[in-house]
Amino acid sequence: ASARALREQRKTQFRVSAGHMLGGVAPGERICGREACAPGRRQNGKEILTDLQRAEFVAFADGWRQDRAGHGWQGAVPHDPNEMWISAVHMPDWACRIVVELRSLRSEHLHDITANDLRAEGMVSMLGGLLWRGPKPLPGVYRTARRAFAAHWDVTHPVPGLRWADNPQVLVLDVRLAG
Repeated sequence: ASARALREQRKTQFRVSAGHMLGGVAPGERICGREACAPGRRQNGKEILTDLQRAEFVAFADGWRQDRAGHGWQGAVPHDPNEMWISAVHMPDWACRIVVELRSLRSEHLHDITANDLRAEGMVSMLGGLLWRGPKPLPGVYRTARRAFAAHWDVTHPVPGLRWADNPQVLVLDVRLAG
């Protein structure tokens, strides 16, 4: 969801917990955006899903394929119930299709997020701002952007000490798509 919002340039900020390895990145440096993906290869002229070591390409949730040489193409959205999805943290470097450049980095408490920050985080208004939602496919519609963000945060940060209610110290990364 966040990867799509970054690609569509609806997301220009993201927050990570204080102490995250991205805290060592300097403005101007590039960061590879990692996404969940399914490793695949061709066998007898057909695409099949496989383990990462034998993968010739990866498939993303939107159907995009990226091969080891960096070539990409649109394919069918993977829908096999036995898919071998790997989490974003295990995505291989060669599969990176989103590269962002860090513009600035700051530290703050999570609850210090502003209305402009909420939009930069990818919160989407509906019905002229009467309702809000986070990046799809996360479910839910909320009366405020802040509540939508809090719900999104808690889905991605369920660990005690990092939840919205805990108001942890976070790093705010302001990014743009690298050209």
